[in-house]
Amino acid sequence: MVEQGTTHQVHTFCRICEPACGLVADVRDDQILRLQPDKGHPVHKGFSCHKGVHFLQVHNDPDRLDRPLKRTNPRGETAGDFIPIEWDDAAREIASALGDIRRRYGRNALAVYQGNPSAFNGTYYANAGALARGFDTRMRFSAGTQDTSAKYAASEAIYGASMAHPIPDLLHTGYFLCLGSNPLVSHMTLMHISDPMAKIKAVKMRGGTVLFVNPRKTESSTPDTGDTLLIKPDTDFYFLAAMLHEIVFRIGYDRAAVETHARNIDELLDFVARYPVERVAAATGIEAAAIRKVADEFCAAPSASIYMATGVNQGRQGALAYWMLNMISLFTGNLGRRGGNIYSRGMSDVVQNSKRKREDPFFENQLGEVRTVSGDLPAARLADYIESPDDPIRALIVISGNPLLSVGGEKRLRRALEDVELIVTIDLYRTVTGEISDYVLPATDWLEHEDINFLNTMGVAMEPYVQYTPAVVPPKAERRDDWWILSRIQQAMGVKTLLDDPDPKPLANADAAMRDAGLSIELLKTMPSQTAMLPEAVPSHVFTIAVQHNDGLVDCCPAIFRRAYSTAEAILEELSTEPADQLKLITRRTPYMVNSWLHNLPILKQGVHQDNPLWMNPADAHRRGLIEGDDVTVRNRFGALDAVLAYDAALKPGVVAMTHGWGQKTAQGLHVARRHPGANVNRLAPIGQDGYDILSNQSHLTGINVDVARHGASGPSRQI
Repeated sequence: MVEQGTTHQVHTFCRICEPACGLVADVRDDQILRLQPDKGHPVHKGFSCHKGVHFLQVHNDPDRLDRPLKRTNPRGETAGDFIPIEWDDAAREIASALGDIRRRYGRNALAVYQGNPSAFNGTYYANAGALARGFDTRMRFSAGTQDTSAKYAASEAIYGASMAHPIPDLLHTGYFLCLGSNPLVSHMTLMHISDPMAKIKAVKMRGGTVLFVNPRKTESSTPDTGDTLLIKPDTDFYFLAAMLHEIVFRIGYDRAAVETHARNIDELLDFVARYPVERVAAATGIEAAAIRKVADEFCAAPSASIYMATGVNQGRQGALAYWMLNMISLFTGNLGRRGGNIYSRGMSDVVQNSKRKREDPFFENQLGEVRTVSGDLPAARLADYIESPDDPIRALIVISGNPLLSVGGEKRLRRALEDVELIVTIDLYRTVTGEISDYVLPATDWLEHEDINFLNTMGVAMEPYVQYTPAVVPPKAERRDDWWILSRIQQAMGVKTLLDDPDPKPLANADAAMRDAGLSIELLKTMPSQTAMLPEAVPSHVFTIAVQHNDGLVDCCPAIFRRAYSTAEAILEELSTEPADQLKLITRRTPYMVNSWLHNLPILKQGVHQDNPLWMNPADAHRRGLIEGDDVTVRNRFGALDAVLAYDAALKPGVVAMTHGWGQKTAQGLHVARRHPGANVNRLAPIGQDGYDILSNQSHLTGINVDVARHGASGPSRQI
């Protein structure tokens, strides 16, 4: 018991992105006075970016939701009128409405959408399966199909498990090839590592090489790290296929070594033979000699690792690109090798829980042939499912997500949601999606509930450890944990939940997962920073643990990928014949936000980043008669938006960029964000059947063709 008026420290960790940086909170009388990096943390050692320490402003934001709210006016009206409602009344009314809707339309009339913050919430993540089963619906969607499902689907085919992701061994590698990532800003994804830029700089300091492949020379590419090879957006698959072509047909590889661990080698070679460097050079915007040089240097390095992130995932062929990436690692002898790409077991063999259930995952439903990835349908088709005359969605529960801003085609989705009879949003704020909801329920933030860095221990940690944090302070007002809110609704529906136990333990599953490592929550509580280090990754575990096919072999040419062969050819033809001056729109990460998070923090509204400008290479702007500061319209066949033009000489000519997650104009409950609403770039994203990769359900959100004109002009700006 802490004496009143006494300041004490609580060791905790950030839950905004993958590294889960260690933090220390100064607390007095259940109020957090300060958040600062934990210098004593055994892994992070005092590293944290500004987002974690500024999260206290989210915790104390007067715009935060504190009580359950119920809408009183029709959802067709732009601004919602909300009144407070008691938790028991809200749960009973929601459960009753769900029961009525499902009696009239069937069990799949209810859809659930899960946002990214849920993955970093251990109390939710450890119970996600049970919570999903409690709603008894196949209509499950998540933000994963906007950022990472390309990797999940590819790994499921290649390794037999969606959570098998060999990560680059940055601590030992002699060559690091990094595609579509900006580690300085995003801190990497599906890979957990402390202070990633320090690890990348260390590669060069010990005589190694770092090469970034990106349509923009990002902040991560410096003289202390490595150069950037500028690539046309959405062409990474062809670059990687050509690189593999060089390795298997010119440089050479150890066939016997590959056969020890893999099958379907000749089928892969037949496919890769289609993509020599001469054929893909024009489409990628990279000269054939440059691609050959990368292949040569990768193979010549004493060890080499390779990595790709959302800049590749979100293209049309993210799954195929990840396939090629893993094959490059395998055929160069770097897969399962110290300094190459390795599997980090973590605290237990959780990869087994994601084992492929069947070779062909496709099935028929009201929209034709589809699949799920990690249980999720393609969010790009959410509007289609709502509008379907057969088995339509008529109720939607949104958990820590903002689909109106994160899913492509805001205008169409907003229109489709008018037909949904019940929308329930669980969040920290009344977001754009919350504004059109019938009930908005206040969630705790990560300073208000106990937790374990559960996701960090799932096979992708470079420095594996497990950390426990208590609730730093009790929840304010009537905020409740996500798992509690969902369980309370299910309880009112007559479903058995954790709340049936008089002493519910939402971290029980995480506690059980630690037993293999000889750990428990109670033991963690006694350790410095409540943290236990786990054994260093064993490189060979890629083959002995990560591979989950029954024969224990990597599949070099999964049958499911054949569905995309003709599409790959068609896209290459399109890229090779499109006009030379075609502009391609990519997503630009900035240090001032994360998706649609953190928009309401005044401290992050700085300079040009107070809005969402259209970034353009000055040479492209000059050719179009545009100058920095011009009001421009960006349009394509999917939509249009207005923005202010800003110069960025780091962009490859022909590439423009905007940031994902803006568009807060209708968020009545976010006063700072409404003053700086910006434009939702996903209005320009393809939607429906053309808006995603059928292999992976991954939305197409980058490398999108656009035209740019001065605002008010009737067409694209004149070339001069």
